[in-house]
Amino acid sequence: MKVDVILSKKGDHYLAQVSNLPGIRVREASREAALKGVAQRLRDYFAQVELVRLDLDETQTDSPSLEQFGSFSDDPTFDDWLEQIAAYRQERNQPPESPRQ
Repeated sequence: MKVDVILSKKGDHYLAQVSNLPGIRVREASREAALKGVAQRLRDYFAQVELVRLDLDETQTDSPSLEQFGSFSDDPTFDDWLEQIAAYRQERNQPPESPRQ
């Protein structure tokens, strides 16, 4: 099994965290120790749980949102709409300008 691990250096320590299992994280002095530690925590975790893959029946949905999923995939204006959303968010996240005196 392959998993994605987010590895970062914080000061003089390394933090390793499984990307989709945020509870599995290790802080160690070296990069190698952090990776070995997170691998061991994953082994311990999977020894206690069962990993099951479900295949949902596509013909039955209880969610109106799922019925609409992908409905904009062929819309020629969709990319423009996403760009406008991104520009709006960037504008909203700008710090306010200080008043001039």
